[in-house]
Amino acid sequence: MADNGFLDRAYRWSLERSRWLEQLLDPRGAAERPGFGESLTRAARERGYAVIVEYKRCSPSRGPISFPDPEEYIRETSWGAAAYSVLVEPRWFCGSLELLPLFSRHRPVLAKDFVASRAQVEAYRRLGASAVLLIAEMLGDRLAGMCKSVEEAGLEALVEAGSLEEALRAAMECPGAVLGVNSRNLRTLRVDFYGMLEVVRGLRAEVGDKRVIVAESGVDSREKAVAAAGAGADALLVGTSIMRNPGLLREILG
Repeated sequence: MADNGFLDRAYRWSLERSRWLEQLLDPRGAAERPGFGESLTRAARERGYAVIVEYKRCSPSRGPISFPDPEEYIRETSWGAAAYSVLVEPRWFCGSLELLPLFSRHRPVLAKDFVASRAQVEAYRRLGASAVLLIAEMLGDRLAGMCKSVEEAGLEALVEAGSLEEALRAAMECPGAVLGVNSRNLRTLRVDFYGMLEVVRGLRAEVGDKRVIVAESGVDSREKAVAAAGAGADALLVGTSIMRNPGLLREILG
């Protein structure tokens, strides 16, 4: 049989993707999945803080960011990733649901999207996600209901807040969730890293050691990583900087 080079590789890749997509047709989905919060806690104990490595090809604030081969990206980052955050939103983030089973074979995966329905949560579950991002500001009074839907699906929630008031509300309404503080204002898309540190510090003072706190966005150096951990973050979610330079992960972890 003739070697068709790229076409043979494309055919094998398509067959592998097809096996993943078969999970969508199976109502049972993935029966077991690794713990997201547990993985963050374990890595934080071992290294001082955990890193959630994000796979994000585009963003509404920056446009195209980087398009690394996902398997190569995993090989370059899995050594230090406590978990992966995978953008599945297709319009602004160039994401795909098909990325979830690829990354979930290696680490717990946070499905990152503008989650608004139980149907989305169910799709993420079937494709192997361990956790789902919920945005407190967007969901408003629907937050508690969505947290319940995530819990009933057997997944964990990372509830993202932009202020101390939002974060405390999330802690109350979603008692089992990981708490995230985003340094990016989702209305203006501007980043305020040091403002985020103050929110993390205030949240840690209120919830003590009982909750996992994640500092999101703006970490692009060892110094900022240490500052976020010093403010009380157990984990850092790092996207754009590692997408552009996977070797930065080694610097951030020290």
